[in-house]
Amino acid sequence: MTKQFIKRVVIVGGGTAGWMTAALLSKALRHDVQIELIESEEIGTVGVGEATIPQIALFNKYLQIDDNDFIAKTNGSLKLGIEFVNWGTQGNRYIHTFGTIGRDLELIDFHHYWLRAREMGMDVSLWDYSVHYRAAISNKFDRLGPTPELAGMGYAYHFDAALYARYLRNIAEKNGVIRTE
Repeated sequence: MTKQFIKRVVIVGGGTAGWMTAALLSKALRHDVQIELIESEEIGTVGVGEATIPQIALFNKYLQIDDNDFIAKTNGSLKLGIEFVNWGTQGNRYIHTFGTIGRDLELIDFHHYWLRAREMGMDVSLWDYSVHYRAAISNKFDRLGPTPELAGMGYAYHFDAALYARYLRNIAEKNGVIRTE
């Protein structure tokens, strides 16, 4: 039986998804596979703000994207969670943060201690124990690099999707991706 290897990959459609795929494959497969992306200027991309989760930082790191350059060129900002307005009831606000809440002790998860404290009459919000929540509502956060005190301080971005697609297109084309109109 003869092994046949993929020699060419064609991605139909650009935008954020298409150029993310092209940039990733061009980095992962190097020059072993010819990659072509087909898109139409006539159709264009939707220029919306893209909401992300922390895994996109891993994606950008794999592509060796400099955070500051990326944020500047995509009109980006950092975020510590996703806020849901009118979630459950009218007027209710909820921030799903990207970090841990409280600190586990021994083999017991923090929320068990918090639930026990509530049972005993303490009227304390769970969010009082979230560094991410406190930083988000205070609008006080910056990337400090790896520091033991802030281990696990996950963040994501909010940016212009059309600018991100253009940014990734530049990376992909430098890696040999062929764009066809």
